[in-house]
Amino acid sequence: MKKEKLHNIKSSGFKTPENYFNTFDDKLFERLNIKENIEGVTDSGFTTPKDYFETLDDKILSKLEDKPVVRLNTSKTLYYIAGIAASLLLLFAIFINNGGETQVLSAEMVETYFENSDLDSYELAELLVEADFLEEDFTIVETEYKEENLESYLLENTDIETILQQ
Repeated sequence: MKKEKLHNIKSSGFKTPENYFNTFDDKLFERLNIKENIEGVTDSGFTTPKDYFETLDDKILSKLEDKPVVRLNTSKTLYYIAGIAASLLLLFAIFINNGGETQVLSAEMVETYFENSDLDSYELAELLVEADFLEEDFTIVETEYKEENLESYLLENTDIETILQQ
């Protein structure tokens, strides 16, 4: 067939007899009700050769002994190559970092980091508790909770839209 005529084909090429799907169920159940087909079967049709399972191990082992075994040492060589690559990378990183200038961490840099990060006061307090740089005489002052203090803080530091959104 030519490619130009493929889009003109309107039939699939398969045909079914008339009323095939209407009478299919009846014909199927009619065949299932015939007991001669089922009662006449006494053998499954599958058999194994005589002494098959007793001689199977010997046959398999005899086939394996004829062929040489090739040992692959891919994992061992892979470990050597990976170790060499890692050591070269480590040496390269050490020598490159020694040539660069180190930056001094200032209090202003830390302050701008905390201002720009999305840490809330609880997360910040947790970081400060875990840090080892706190002085021995550092104490956290606890204030008493008063409703007047809370009301004045909210009025001074927040707007009503922020409170309503939460």
